[in-house]
Amino acid sequence: TGRLRREGADWCRRGAAMSDGAENFWAATQQLLQGDQPLVRKPKLTENLLRKPPFRFLHDVVSEVMRNTGFGQGLYSEDELNSGSIKDKDSKVNYLNKIITCVGLALGQHVPARPLKVVAGLEPENTNEFLQMLARAATEGDGQDAVRRVLGGESAPSEASGGGGSDAPPPPPVQRERTPPPPASPEPEQE
Repeated sequence: TGRLRREGADWCRRGAAMSDGAENFWAATQQLLQGDQPLVRKPKLTENLLRKPPFRFLHDVVSEVMRNTGFGQGLYSEDELNSGSIKDKDSKVNYLNKIITCVGLALGQHVPARPLKVVAGLEPENTNEFLQMLARAATEGDGQDAVRRVLGGESAPSEASGGGGSDAPPPPPVQRERTPPPPASPEPEQE
């Protein structure tokens, strides 16, 4: 029950950014991307698509945000910009890795969406959180610097780093001295 309580607390914290609870996690995504000043006109962000976003839908949303805001321009090759040329799992994961890293670097925050889970249609709450962060990054972040950093091989801020992202190298691993096992006690001689 302790683990469930911790996970519930995490959900509550994220829920403020995601809407009115678990059943409407997608509503904030609709509002941010297709609200008063829409960043995405097509495709229509329907509840069904946001509850389990397919890759093609995500590609179209990312492409539309890039087209309408300029965020992420130069991140993808011509082939990657054509959703029809991205068919296998590795290509889809690579595409998502780039944009998720770009968003994380632009905002200086950890993005909870994991490309393999997104491609598998799992963790739609995290996928929606990524889309919400994409909307923020497209309107607030430094997209060109983030693109340059992604193409330079930089990683997105990790959850462990608090999302702030640090240029400092990780600390070296702790070296522990190995103590030899105690000598075996001699067995008493049997007569």
